[in-house]
Amino acid sequence: MEHSYLLIGPLVLTAYALHVKHSKIPQDRLPPIVDISPDDIFNRPREAYGEALAAYGPVIGVRRKGNLEYIVNNEYARYVLTCDRLFSFEQGSAAIMNLQPIMALTKGTLFRDLQDFVRDGIVARIDEIVYRIWPLFQRDAKLFVELAAEGITSGHHPSCFDHFKGTIAETTLLLLFGQEYVNHRNLEIVEEVSNGMAELTGQYQNFSLIGKYMPVLWIVYTWIKVMLISIPFGFLRTYGPMVWKDVDRYQKLAASGNIAPNDEVPLWCSLLVYSPLTLAVRPEYLAPLREELSRVLEEDEDGNLRLTAASLREARLLDSFIREVMRLKGDTISTMRYTTCDVPLGNVIIPKGHFVTPMSTTVHENPEVFGENSREFNGFQWAEQNKEAVMTGPAHIVFGLGRFACPGRVLAINVEIKLIVLSLIARATPSLLEGKFEVADPLNTVTQPPKGTLVLTPLEKPYF
Repeated sequence: MEHSYLLIGPLVLTAYALHVKHSKIPQDRLPPIVDISPDDIFNRPREAYGEALAAYGPVIGVRRKGNLEYIVNNEYARYVLTCDRLFSFEQGSAAIMNLQPIMALTKGTLFRDLQDFVRDGIVARIDEIVYRIWPLFQRDAKLFVELAAEGITSGHHPSCFDHFKGTIAETTLLLLFGQEYVNHRNLEIVEEVSNGMAELTGQYQNFSLIGKYMPVLWIVYTWIKVMLISIPFGFLRTYGPMVWKDVDRYQKLAASGNIAPNDEVPLWCSLLVYSPLTLAVRPEYLAPLREELSRVLEEDEDGNLRLTAASLREARLLDSFIREVMRLKGDTISTMRYTTCDVPLGNVIIPKGHFVTPMSTTVHENPEVFGENSREFNGFQWAEQNKEAVMTGPAHIVFGLGRFACPGRVLAINVEIKLIVLSLIARATPSLLEGKFEVADPLNTVTQPPKGTLVLTPLEKPYF
């Protein structure tokens, strides 16, 4: 081409425009990148992150599992968790939980769909749900107390976490699909898929050397294992035909207009352990909680005592105790966000396309909010302040904050945790074999149960 050199000008201008558009943030405006060893990150993150924030300021960068993550203290926690326009919950959660392909398949609506499902299908039916699952929790609590009593003499103590995982699996089947789906094989499949999804979303990643130091390889392996093997050949092969049959039946009923008001249309866990273990090491709370239990129990039509959704809501001392357990149970970081652009934060700028999360410890143990004794356990203070365990706020970010605060917290707190704790203390007195328990994974306290052996001494006369 003659005079091709004339193209140099436009090319230079285009390159300059792209350079200006994607210009790098000045080095002195970037948050400090703190070199924290992997051992400290996975074994003592509360101390390591806390020391780094104290030394370098309210925003620091830390490299973990192949990612550069930015950690902020209580000063910016509320802003990061509520400004989804700049700090995306959906992108952050999908990336940290390895769910980007599912996000793509749902056209970015995965978390909003889940939120709508929980709000409309679970929370709106909470009274009915408690009525239906109460017998399950009563049955399994009685069985667990009996097993624990045998363990006192045999030395073989049952696991509270493993035992009640089965209860939650049966509850899931009952609520999502209906009683006809509840059988031993289906319960096994639900637990297998649940464990698989937990593995896929990184909940066991911190216990794996490959997960810690070769995260990409770990993600590929778990995706193949769960999405290409466990779910297709376990869950879908078993439930697919049954669910399709139900969907077809209800579509025909809906088309005919013959669905009666009472027709049942089927709907498609470490926090449970922290409260009983904490109660075991703080026995001074047991008497007032049992007194509250005796007040809130209701009689059914046959004169038998039971717990209902209304009585669980009235258990305000237990609610306060659970909120305090969650505040001090050992969280290090909160839910992940993902920067959608270069975001100024104080004197620094966090680059686009990076993880950002508040350090929960600086929020839940903030002396400016909780006083000099911010780490001191005060189990009934929230009943006095009329703050329920499900209430989020700038000083309580266990369930996140803002538009994407965990929608399932109502079911978790007001139903499952309260039912388990009240069912256990109604039949036995808890204690710990070792006299204490430890946080198993300080980077993931929500889904990983603490280490500790719960011992239950049966009451001579149970409450129900």
